[in-house]
Amino acid sequence: MNTNEMKAIEILQKIGARMREIRLEQNMKQKELAEKSGLSMFSISQMETGHNTSVQSLVQVLKALNRLDMIEPFLKEKEIDPATLAQFIQSQQSQRKRVSRNASDSDTSSVPEATPVDGFQPASVKPYFSDEGEDSSYSMVADDSNEY
Repeated sequence: MNTNEMKAIEILQKIGARMREIRLEQNMKQKELAEKSGLSMFSISQMETGHNTSVQSLVQVLKALNRLDMIEPFLKEKEIDPATLAQFIQSQQSQRKRVSRNASDSDTSSVPEATPVDGFQPASVKPYFSDEGEDSSYSMVADDSNEY
C-alpha cells in the first residue's frame, strides 16, 4: 500500500510496530527504553501500539535506540543549484518595483474624509486630568457630552 494513501492512525501503528521491532532486536525491555529515553513505560507502550505521540517523544525514543538515522531526511539541508539560485534572484529583481519617496508623487486625493454615518459623530476628545492641573497633558479620554 502507498503510504500517501494510508490514514494517520495506520502510519502511527506502523511506526510503533517498527519501534518495537528495533527495541526487540536490541534485546531491550520497555522499562530499559523508558529509562534511556526519559519517558514513562506507559508512553513507550502507547507509542508501540500506534497511539498518538509527540514528535519530541519519538525523537527521544529513536535517540535511545541509536536510530536517529531514520529521521535524517528531515534534518538534511536542501542544496540549491547555483544556476537555479541565480535565475531565481534575477526573476525576483525584475518583478520588484520601487515605491516613490516623493510626497508629490503619491495621490492622497482619493482618501475620503471621515463623515458622520446615519447621524453618528465620533466623540470629541478632551484631556482628562485626575490629580493634575489643567495644563497637564498626560492622558486623554473621550468626552461624551453633546457639544458638537
